[in-house]
Amino acid sequence: MRRNDPGRNDPAQYELLAQEWWRPRGVFAMLHWLAAARGLMVPAAVRDGAVLVDIGCGGGLLAPHVAGKGYRHVGVDLSPSGLRLAREHGVHPVRGDARAVPLSDGCADVVAAGEILEHVDDLPAAVAEACRLLRPGGLLVIDTLAATALCRFVAITLAEHLPGGAPRGIHDPALLVDRTALRAECASHGVRLALRGIRPSLADLLAWIAGRAHSVRMVGVPTTAVLFQGLGRKQGREEG
Repeated sequence: MRRNDPGRNDPAQYELLAQEWWRPRGVFAMLHWLAAARGLMVPAAVRDGAVLVDIGCGGGLLAPHVAGKGYRHVGVDLSPSGLRLAREHGVHPVRGDARAVPLSDGCADVVAAGEILEHVDDLPAAVAEACRLLRPGGLLVIDTLAATALCRFVAITLAEHLPGGAPRGIHDPALLVDRTALRAECASHGVRLALRGIRPSLADLLAWIAGRAHSVRMVGVPTTAVLFQGLGRKQGREEG
């Protein structure tokens, strides 16, 4: 590592790589694929004025995948450059930390926390904030990386050296997410979270590497030991 280079999981990396957010074949390529998969988990809004809070929105990659579903898309991130890009793609930007989101209780019909929980050093605080923002009956949508030896090898050791994989140093293996702890934290805030393992389609990935595909679909797998999605509703009914 050169002097002044950011270390692992340093937020400064996102400023240094800001030009990569909307390059579909850049170092954030897989984040595009994951955003598309996350968008499929978000249903159409069922009421006027519905709000989707996108925690760790980065450059706003989720925006095209929820456009037209009836939400006011609010993006929360620490990166000024990411928020500027998100605004350009129709996201209402809010500068804030996933552990202390500057939005009111129960403001969101949907909270999306995509590829962010493995970057926070206080999982309970981040989960509590995501659940706090949800209205009763609101939907929590998550995708993140599991705290397993297999994930450390696949998502860090291997992926940081493959086309479409993560930028080097973007993840800290110590912050990968314990699935049991995640579900327990969500349950303690009234959200029963169901998990599903996913991975890139191998056929799509090979076609993408060969330059014959523009994107890569994420497909389900039997294990949540590497990359997984989570989906759950907040218990209770809204008054009024």
